[in-house]
Amino acid sequence: MTTAAEATRPIEDAVPMQGAWKNRIALAELERGKDRPPTNVLRRGASLYGLLRSGTITQRHVDAAQRWARDFETGIMGASDPERLGSGGGDIHDMLIARSLAVARCENVRRTLGRYASDLLVLLVLDGLSIGKIAEHYGKNRQVTTGSIELLLEQIEEYYINIL
Repeated sequence: MTTAAEATRPIEDAVPMQGAWKNRIALAELERGKDRPPTNVLRRGASLYGLLRSGTITQRHVDAAQRWARDFETGIMGASDPERLGSGGGDIHDMLIARSLAVARCENVRRTLGRYASDLLVLLVLDGLSIGKIAEHYGKNRQVTTGSIELLLEQIEEYYINIL
């Protein structure tokens, strides 16, 4: 099969998600700029995109959650900063500065909003658990958990707006 034929296959056929990853990955539309059409990409946190599709949260909330996830991965987990990686610039000192700033932002979220909020973000955005699984984990009902997540994402969005 040629690369072009492979690229046009439905994403579900090309990347079957099973076991632990089933229902943790969502297909999301990525805006690529003014004159370019959006493209579909795989994103983790299927429940986050489920809340977006249902109208419970907005794209701004998803963007803030993804920004927090990028900070967590860069700062806490030690991944390469994706913004710097794409630019091709920077040395080890720049990477260390980016990592320390990401750690500071994650710690500010944890200090400001609390450990519960930070743990909830990890479960929702990084682990990609469903709302039902998160509710079960905390012993709450689904509606209370959904409301908590909506409020948390509103606060995360406000946090990232204020640090700019």
